[in-house]
Amino acid sequence: MRKYVVVTTLAFSLLLLPSLSLLAQTTVFGRVQDDRTGGELPGVTVQLSGQKVLTGAQGEFEILVNLSPGTQAVLTIDNDGYQAYERDLRIAEGRQNIGTIQLSQTGGDDEDLLQEFIPTITISADEFGDGSGNSVSGLLNASRDAFTSAAAFVFGPARFRIRGYDSENTQFNLNGIPFNDPATGRVFWGQWGGLNRVTNYRSTMIGLDAVDYGFGGFGGINEIDLRAASQRAQTRVSYASSNRTYRNRVMGTYSSGLTQEGWAISLSASRRWAEEGYIEATPYDAVSFFLSVDKRIGRHSFNGVVIGSNSYRGRSTASIQEMYDLAGTNFYNPNWGFQDGKKRNANIQRINQPIYQLRYDYDNEDNFTLTTTLAYQTGRSGNTALDWFNAPDPRPIYYRKLPSFIQDPEQSAAVAELLRTDVNARQINWEQLYRVNLNSEGTVEDVDGIEGNDRTGGLARYVVEERRYDNTRYAGATRFSWYLTDRTQLSGGVNAQRQSTANYKLVDDLLGAEFYVDLDRFATFDFVLGSDETQNDLNRPNRILGVGDRFGYDYDLIVQQGELWLQADFSLPRIDLHLSGQLGQTQFWRDGKVINGRFPDNSFGESQKPSFTTYGGKAGATLKIDGRNYIQLNGAYVSRAPFARDAFLSPRTRNDIVENLDNVNIYGVEGGYLLRSPNLKARLIGYYTRFENDVTNRSFFLDNAIRDAAGNIRGGFVNYAMTNIETEHRGLEIAAEVKVTAALSASAVVALGSYQYKNRPTVRTYLDNVAQEISSREVYIKNFFLSGTPQSAYTFGLNYNSPRYWFLNVNFNYFDDIYMDIFPERRTIAAVSLVDGAPEIREEAVNDDLLDRIVRQEKVDPAFTVDLFGGKSFKFGDTFVYLKI
Repeated sequence: MRKYVVVTTLAFSLLLLPSLSLLAQTTVFGRVQDDRTGGELPGVTVQLSGQKVLTGAQGEFEILVNLSPGTQAVLTIDNDGYQAYERDLRIAEGRQNIGTIQLSQTGGDDEDLLQEFIPTITISADEFGDGSGNSVSGLLNASRDAFTSAAAFVFGPARFRIRGYDSENTQFNLNGIPFNDPATGRVFWGQWGGLNRVTNYRSTMIGLDAVDYGFGGFGGINEIDLRAASQRAQTRVSYASSNRTYRNRVMGTYSSGLTQEGWAISLSASRRWAEEGYIEATPYDAVSFFLSVDKRIGRHSFNGVVIGSNSYRGRSTASIQEMYDLAGTNFYNPNWGFQDGKKRNANIQRINQPIYQLRYDYDNEDNFTLTTTLAYQTGRSGNTALDWFNAPDPRPIYYRKLPSFIQDPEQSAAVAELLRTDVNARQINWEQLYRVNLNSEGTVEDVDGIEGNDRTGGLARYVVEERRYDNTRYAGATRFSWYLTDRTQLSGGVNAQRQSTANYKLVDDLLGAEFYVDLDRFATFDFVLGSDETQNDLNRPNRILGVGDRFGYDYDLIVQQGELWLQADFSLPRIDLHLSGQLGQTQFWRDGKVINGRFPDNSFGESQKPSFTTYGGKAGATLKIDGRNYIQLNGAYVSRAPFARDAFLSPRTRNDIVENLDNVNIYGVEGGYLLRSPNLKARLIGYYTRFENDVTNRSFFLDNAIRDAAGNIRGGFVNYAMTNIETEHRGLEIAAEVKVTAALSASAVVALGSYQYKNRPTVRTYLDNVAQEISSREVYIKNFFLSGTPQSAYTFGLNYNSPRYWFLNVNFNYFDDIYMDIFPERRTIAAVSLVDGAPEIREEAVNDDLLDRIVRQEKVDPAFTVDLFGGKSFKFGDTFVYLKI
């Protein structure tokens, strides 16, 4: 067998020799400028023949390519805020000067008004020249194409998720270091929101292709470069007005570019504010800041970054269709009410978690680069909400208050009419909450557990609490890229992080009362008020609370992770290959700070510390038919750890971990056809992904949670853990972009998907007060659809950039196959057996219509939108004024 392998390898090598012998090294060099100002543009991406470089401080670049003289290639130059430049280039011998290239600015760099992160990709291809022995260069991922721009920006208002994936399936790097939240896998863009001028230097790969800055996820990988030397030299002040979350934005940015002495500095700050956003009672005020300093010494570069956003935001909450209908608007927000004639929102989000980074880069300007980044993050993050004790639920959307719950028809109609005609009836009654507190006199006995230490006074029935989740994170990453030969690249790296999230509550406002008491109102459903079981902290029972005091739950959630990854890329004359793998370890645990009265032996101190070995591999090939036509095929298998957010049954009260917790396994393939030419780009990609052994965990109040021996049913707070979940994502991505004239381009994008549950998971339900399992059963959700995103989306767009410096973009969009989330409990034997009151299903006794209404999944009506975006710029001396709508 061995001799056949040797013979085959030798024969394959001999076939390659003619191709390799025709190759020669040519240095292509030039300069990039702004066509209006004539200023040089540093940090611009230039791509040619499988090579990618950034322009220097004076806009200069040099690319060493390995193509035979006479070969046609496509030179691509891309910079955010400028029209992409593409040019057919015939490779010469030796050094080839292509002169000065001028880029035209676009008007579309203020897309941040929609507050959507836009993944960006640019793909460069080389033209296949005459002669079968010539090599064809591959696809490079650097900036946005028509599909990803449409999917992430145009489709953004419909909450479109590319391929139906959640954000935890896309790796995100911030200045060279992975920065997904380790407890949830998600990315919290608001931590640096409002700094679009300095965070728009992005590289993105969607899907399973290879890049040299990380292993990535099934959704791909994004990276934002925060180095000052990468920022476009500029001094810019702007004002914007929006009708969404904020009304006004002022932003100032200064970037020096890289000086002759090797220094670069970039500063940016902004303020976004509104007394009220588009939705009622949603005030907004955010101040963002950024400082980046670079020092380059020969081949070594040092960078320091501080970035953050201090934000205050009134939030809206989803309601039910009944209340939207009664309010007469789909923008009904139940979180607010009038206080002294002014709107007050009970749900205020406050975030201030700045990030500090140090980065080191080494580039030998030949075949090796090394990047090391250290990061530290700390600060505060929280949301306020109403809390109450020994008092009725004050929320206007509490289901027992709604007309649909009231049995008496006349009373139901009267309540409906009141909600329909009186805005105060469907909002929070702040004056009533103050009135109740001011008239509330109470005595708390044995305060802090000291016998006879009683306190009498204005005991609060209602308060505003703040739910805090303050992160402290340490992270580090090192990666390298090494061209072993002209056609072989080895990339890899190691990264690690440790995050501790402090989860607790504070008293934010006593609403006119003198004090509050630290007791658990949910525990009183099963235990006598004042007993040990109703205490939130047995170390200080019956504790008196003032504004700023911690109460209720108090615990830290600690996650630590480490990962090693390695990748090899091979660029052969007619095919590009990549092979990569990753190996890691994840561990997490809970550290309780209080002794909960219901679980005195299982709430204080550290929990178990489950540890998970993670691993994955991916491989792919790109067949280069010629310099414009490509066929791709990629596949991957990944086994990742469950997220800490889903691992604990009830982290607010105890250390219990979900049963049979294990790795989530993901595998899938993608492939299709890509066309890349200066005037026409097209994409047809199909994909299939399967998630197995996933887990979700949630807690809520269930009305029929408990049935006693006499058959009586009552409600209770439950923990609802669903395990062994399998989902399937499959679909097609179709896109075409054509340059009709030098100024006019047209694009069409179609995303067709099907995202479904593909098995019957197991659900275990526990009573939160006693940790008793009250049910364990299958849920019949196979072939039900995943919610939260359109599964079909379409757009057609026209983009006109006038040589007189005005532009106009218009897109016509259509969304379909949007499904509401399902409650798994309604898809169980127990749920449908109650159709006729029988303990078991009897087919002849089941009312088909009622059964269908119980189990079917609601589908949202299709939606059609039109986007219009335009503007013009004016030059006054060396100053430009941009007007955009």
